[in-house]
Amino acid sequence: MSRKNLILSVLLIFALVATAIYFGREKKAESIKDTKINGILLPSSQKITNFAFTDHNGKTFTEQNLKNHWTMMFFGFTNCAMVCPTTMAELDSMYKQLEKDKDVKEMPQIVMVSVDPERDTMEKMNEYVNTFNPKFLGVRADITETVALEHQLHIAAAKIESDGTGANHYTINHTAEILLFNPKGELQAYLSYPHKGDKLAVDYKNILLTHNG
Repeated sequence: MSRKNLILSVLLIFALVATAIYFGREKKAESIKDTKINGILLPSSQKITNFAFTDHNGKTFTEQNLKNHWTMMFFGFTNCAMVCPTTMAELDSMYKQLEKDKDVKEMPQIVMVSVDPERDTMEKMNEYVNTFNPKFLGVRADITETVALEHQLHIAAAKIESDGTGANHYTINHTAEILLFNPKGELQAYLSYPHKGDKLAVDYKNILLTHNG
């Protein structure tokens, strides 16, 4: 083969590969767009900058702990009257359904982030999370680190004074969405409240099917 023909052959191969990559990306983007979930599936995942929390076992929990597996993250607090315990119970229901599903090869990590570190001690987080599922993690940090992560992930949380006396008589209004992170440790989706275990399981499987496809 002449040098000219060799160059033309190489250019043709590059063109074919580039075309395949382009249409592959277009197909994946269209697939993401068409995926129906109870929430928002981001067309481009969001990278997460450094943060440092401590889990209820006393171990450091950082952005590195989001990598190499899927993660569902919920922001709440142990004194929450309804939204938090209901959501944690539905996450437990979802988790048990996924464990029994032979088609699910990648179980998600479930993490509750405290929006009330003033009252949510490590001991309280430990007791609270284990009430729902011993495989779940509860994480906390000081208020400055907590607020920084909330802002990064577009989570709203505001202290509201309640009846009673003393500094601890307050509640917190907060975002109730569940955040889904992909195995790269990047934010992939927001799952909308109210949550139901069976619907969460279906949404999770659909997102994995889209992502892995």
